[in-house]
Amino acid sequence: MNILKRIVLYLVLLILIGIIIGYLYFIQGQKIEVDFIPSEFRFCNKIIVRGDAEYKEIVSWLRQNSEGWARDWNTPVAGLVYSYPAFSVVVYKGGVSVSYKTDYGFPRFIKSSNHNLPTVCENGS
Repeated sequence: MNILKRIVLYLVLLILIGIIIGYLYFIQGQKIEVDFIPSEFRFCNKIIVRGDAEYKEIVSWLRQNSEGWARDWNTPVAGLVYSYPAFSVVVYKGGVSVSYKTDYGFPRFIKSSNHNLPTVCENGS
């Protein structure tokens, strides 16, 4: 009977440690993969590329702010979208959301930030 109690105690302890490690992993700041940033985005109904000011601005901001992100599971975010089939960025007042294709799907990351990025298209679209 003592052996059974010890086995159950160890199993409970292992499960508890696993839960704590998982929790700490997801609350710590995540880093986004800036190497996945594409060479172009669809932005305000046009395609922007490396030479365009809008492209340079968002890529520069992402590279400077690549750390301190949180995994986001399903928060609806409305804002200015930079899209590419395998990478998207949503800029909104007070933060930025990034999602990109990995071997495990399309994880989404979110970061609260008082940025100076535009949150609407200049022409209002």
